[in-house]
Amino acid sequence: MVFLLTGCTQEIKLNDIEKIKVELVKKEKRPDIIIYTIKLINGSDFVLKQNNVYVSFPIEINQNAHKGNEYKVEVKGNKLDIQPGEEYTMHVIMPLEGIDKSVLALDTPNYELKGYLEKVDNKHLFSVGGALVNK
Repeated sequence: MVFLLTGCTQEIKLNDIEKIKVELVKKEKRPDIIIYTIKLINGSDFVLKQNNVYVSFPIEINQNAHKGNEYKVEVKGNKLDIQPGEEYTMHVIMPLEGIDKSVLALDTPNYELKGYLEKVDNKHLFSVGGALVNK
């Protein structure tokens, strides 16, 4: 899923947004939490000026269907000005205590990345998301 809100003078295309990746590096289960180590990869030709990454567990409707979950955790330790070709590693702790785990797809977390390329304004805002998986 990609949302691109752009109208800038320097031509940013959907292809550039698709070159920005979020990948799962490591998953560590502990009592009542799951810790994910994730990698943000700026494969575009533009500086990722500012970004916010969120992780959530989809809600299981049945064995073959899931829906989005508004409960999401913001990844801490984001970095500003991620340069083209740069990779940045972050960690997120997903609390499980007090959550009805029976309705969540705990094995298939999702991510959402909201950010700006080159300039922080509405013309350079984008949002991508999908399954958080090992690459």
